[in-house]
Amino acid sequence: MMSSNYQGLRVQITPYGQWVKEWHNGEELVTLRKIHCQGSKAWAISEAGFVHYDGKAWVTWSLPFAGAPDDLLVRRDGNLWVAGRGRLWRWIDGNWQQEGDAPRILSWAETSDGVLWAIGEGRLWRRVAAWEEAGPVVPQGVEVRRVTAWNDRVAVATNWGLWFVEGKRTYLKPLFEGFTKLPTNDIRDACFDAWGHLWLATNQGVLIVAGGDGFLHLIGKDGLPVEDLEKLAVGADGSVWVGSKRGAACLKGGRWHYFASHRWLPSDLVTAIGVMDDGRTIIGTDKGIGLLFQTPMTLEQKAHIFSQQLQDRHRRFGYVASRELAEPGNLKTGRVHISDNDGLWTALYAAAELFRYRTMIREGREEKSRQALDSAIESLQAILFLEKVTGISGFPARAVRHKSEPEYGVAHREWHPSADGEWEWKGDTSSDEIVGHFFIYWVAYETLPEGTLKKEIVQVARRMMDHIIDNGWYLIDIDGKPTTWGVWAPEKLNHDEIWWGDRGLNALQVLAFLKATYRMTGDDKYEHLYRRLIQENHYALNTVKQKIIYYGRTNHSDDQLAFLSYYVLLRAEDDAHLRRLFVTSLRRTWELEKKERCPLWNFIYGAVTGEDCAAEEAVQTLQAIPLDLIYWNVYNSHRSDICRRQDCGLFAETEAVDPLPFTERPLHKWNGNPYRLDGGSEGRAEEEPTFFLLPYWMARYYQIIMEDSSGGSG
Repeated sequence: MMSSNYQGLRVQITPYGQWVKEWHNGEELVTLRKIHCQGSKAWAISEAGFVHYDGKAWVTWSLPFAGAPDDLLVRRDGNLWVAGRGRLWRWIDGNWQQEGDAPRILSWAETSDGVLWAIGEGRLWRRVAAWEEAGPVVPQGVEVRRVTAWNDRVAVATNWGLWFVEGKRTYLKPLFEGFTKLPTNDIRDACFDAWGHLWLATNQGVLIVAGGDGFLHLIGKDGLPVEDLEKLAVGADGSVWVGSKRGAACLKGGRWHYFASHRWLPSDLVTAIGVMDDGRTIIGTDKGIGLLFQTPMTLEQKAHIFSQQLQDRHRRFGYVASRELAEPGNLKTGRVHISDNDGLWTALYAAAELFRYRTMIREGREEKSRQALDSAIESLQAILFLEKVTGISGFPARAVRHKSEPEYGVAHREWHPSADGEWEWKGDTSSDEIVGHFFIYWVAYETLPEGTLKKEIVQVARRMMDHIIDNGWYLIDIDGKPTTWGVWAPEKLNHDEIWWGDRGLNALQVLAFLKATYRMTGDDKYEHLYRRLIQENHYALNTVKQKIIYYGRTNHSDDQLAFLSYYVLLRAEDDAHLRRLFVTSLRRTWELEKKERCPLWNFIYGAVTGEDCAAEEAVQTLQAIPLDLIYWNVYNSHRSDICRRQDCGLFAETEAVDPLPFTERPLHKWNGNPYRLDGGSEGRAEEEPTFFLLPYWMARYYQIIMEDSSGGSG
């Protein structure tokens, strides 16, 4: 049996910034129009009036006039000013005091010397000790969107270009499309950064204006997800946020991050943005307020959060599956889904728990190891029941349903009653299920302590393998017919063109089944048949090019079946000559998959070859997986930064040339399409987090990634 010694680059995991959302809703908070942040607090204008965020909750403030203010300003000295009903008001000693000689202000800003500059009543105004007219009349038809200041520079964003306040006598110097190199006159929002660069949100992307009339134009090809922008804010941490009618984006760490859909925001229509000094960003939308921030987290802490979610919302008689939600997004509603692949998904979860069990033993964390083992045993027993309930030796059900469940008794040709009448089981079991069963049988064989359960697993594996052998390399259902996908026979894989596309994959599967059964039972019968399929039916050669791309399309579900089978076969096979072929096959497949940065594929490659497996990229994907695993509708096909494939995916889905970060793509497990741009189910389901837990704990078990357990809870 092959050594588990990994020789590739090991990654030492440190805490990272996990993106987190909070939503704040209420009648007075439905739509924010303007936000001003100072420190860890914020003041904002809402539809209903004036509101304050104290770092934890929003509070409505009373005003000395009815309705909402026109604008607000928190001055450098901390004093709060609001403009409304043609007057200015200052908050002093717990009361509003009116500024008597002020004009009716539309927008204003404060320079470093404490001078206020404002646009109001069609003119430019300045206040040192009192308000005075400071410049010419703003041209008719010009809509002022924002006045902003840095040191002694003042800029005005308008629908008719960008204006600077200039000169001893003060005038508005314009930057116009055509007059300068400015690509558009439609400036929606503006903000200076700490170095005096003026950032502009426009209808044609982001403009960054420096001294004189020099500027930089950022559009889709520069990574900007949406070019038609409405709002902009600059954070003290160096981040730049933009808002649009299609969500928000943040320039941070040298790349744009896109936040849209209910995964991140109450609505994609962004009405205001504010960034607090601690990095938390307030996103006002037409349907409430979203708060986005990064919180320090370790991957083990994330695994603990996901494990708790799974225990609370995704277990059913020991099986693990997604949760259907009766109300979109409401996790307190609905029930665990009875899937077509209860055996497969539960097998992956049990494997994750067994890897965790062994990792905790190695690290001397006895309580955690017992918890993991107990959880794994519960799911293993559920998996074994799938074969027991059918009454057919070696034939497992796809799924079961108990007579206490509402689905029980619903007529379907593939659902059959158990002998005791307590259950119904689903037939037409797929090769997916058999792959999942042998994967967990092998993982359990390598990791479980000696005992009755381990012996029972070995015997079930023997019965399942015998069923396939005795039926001529087919999986035979209760009706005596082969199931739709349970086919491993040479006459089909080698001589039937309908099965040509599955030749390599199914050959890989059955070789893995046979080799694992031989190792577990020690029965030479399985080794003899294994050799015969290789020598007489060239099954080992079949595997070398198992991954086939049809006209640019690929079946991502088959990728999962392949990697699980590679794991079993290459963990069980130690013959150098055969390993040469099988590793050649795996390396070819992994190179085709590598750009997807899938942690399960990468870590399986490292675990069974001992070679470097791009572990850093895999870790980045684990970090990017959102904590919210609800299937919200996610759209990306409108984005300006994406290069789309000319052809559609296998199921006619629109695809990107390169996968988006997991924070931005439609939610999927590793059998899903990472290139898909649009998808979701309107928030009517929550995925179970095994797709995170299995690669994470596998990588910890093989010490491909190393993490200080003192920061974790898992």
